[in-house]
Amino acid sequence: MAYDLIVIGSGSAGMGAALEAKERGARVLVVEAGTIGGTCVNVGCVPSKTLLRAAEAYHKATHSPFAGVRPKGAALDFAEVLRQKDALIQTLRQEKYADVLEAAGVPLLQGTARFLDAERLSVGDQVLTAGAYVLATGATPTLPPIPGLAEARPWTYIEALSPEALPESLVVIGGGPIGLELAQAYARFGTRVTVLEALPYLLPAEDPELTTALRGYLTAEGLEIHTNAQVTRVERDGAYRVHTPNGVYTAERLLVATGRRARTQGLGLEAAGVEVGRAGEVRVDAHLRSTNPRIFAAGDVAGLPQFVYVGAQSGRVAARNALGEETPLDLTAVPRVTFTDPALAAVGLTEEAARQAHGEVRAARLPLEAVPKALAAADTRGLIKLVVDAQGTVLGVHVLAPEAGEVLQEGILAVKHALHYRDLIDTFHPYLTLAEGLRLVAQALDTDVHKLSCCA
Repeated sequence: MAYDLIVIGSGSAGMGAALEAKERGARVLVVEAGTIGGTCVNVGCVPSKTLLRAAEAYHKATHSPFAGVRPKGAALDFAEVLRQKDALIQTLRQEKYADVLEAAGVPLLQGTARFLDAERLSVGDQVLTAGAYVLATGATPTLPPIPGLAEARPWTYIEALSPEALPESLVVIGGGPIGLELAQAYARFGTRVTVLEALPYLLPAEDPELTTALRGYLTAEGLEIHTNAQVTRVERDGAYRVHTPNGVYTAERLLVATGRRARTQGLGLEAAGVEVGRAGEVRVDAHLRSTNPRIFAAGDVAGLPQFVYVGAQSGRVAARNALGEETPLDLTAVPRVTFTDPALAAVGLTEEAARQAHGEVRAARLPLEAVPKALAAADTRGLIKLVVDAQGTVLGVHVLAPEAGEVLQEGILAVKHALHYRDLIDTFHPYLTLAEGLRLVAQALDTDVHKLSCCA
């Protein structure tokens, strides 16, 4: 049987592509070589955030910002935490992936896909053809070329999400979102954690003003954090020994969280005339079309920002274009959230990037202690930053706060639709909410917010 579209991969990008094409009346097939659901539900967003929330609950059992509330602590059954996490994964994998495909009438074929040429695809002993293909095979964690690292067999985030036991100590190489989230989770469970970041700041893609503040909060919780810490060698003899120019760090476990590589090996892309980049990513144009006009790519395998929502949207766009449209993927306002506590959420340009792109810009900073909700919650960890151009158009919104990702949505719309900062001021914001901080930081461009009434 010939299909209109064959989707290779069943993660967010693959699901987005398959369901979009099916809604348009196409004959669709999904091919999956591994476990249905891709990274997010199996070894990414769902398990990591579940562990983060469990760690937060355990932490709050012994920590309270209120003088009159004295927590008595809680018992930790780490094995039960892992069992509950795994049960959730299985439920979502079935209900949100397998059942959804079945209800939509999209068949799932288990097997390894490989292009035989520019038009034919083999899956096991079957040879399939389609009018178009969407590659949605995602990415996989990689190890940097550090002497001794591969031989030491460290954890990647995959192993860190399903450990055999809670380690007494952990070194984390990489101060990006994955490294920091897992570092804080393990620290709150009771592991002694050291984070090593080669660059001068944690979360190098984010505004240093916020990342510096986040580092202080994590350090106050007991994490040991070192920046400008280039790892030169790793040894393992029972414990791990991680060498840097400034010292040697020893731990029971080692987690490497320094990057991921597009999963394109074994797909036969050369035979199909599909070019890949230095990181293995499929080279695509603005319409997600590869160098083979019948083959499109979406999500992590296409070298796009590695977020599940980008994967899903790019899958939908790739399917539309594979079926004859010419719709570009709009990445104007891609939000970024690091789910530490406090969380760091941002959209658009940092202050430095805005100056490089636009020249004259203005920036306002609002400490969370100026937000009434934070005062009422007795938790003023964080700040909010707003970046606008010379005309007042919002270029970037940056939030460091508990549940910062929940606060950011208004900022995403402001960047996407190029709103003026006064639009934020003139929009009603519920009192008491952290989202009110977006109005206050906009006012801070013109006014000392400390001179405002608490609700005016």
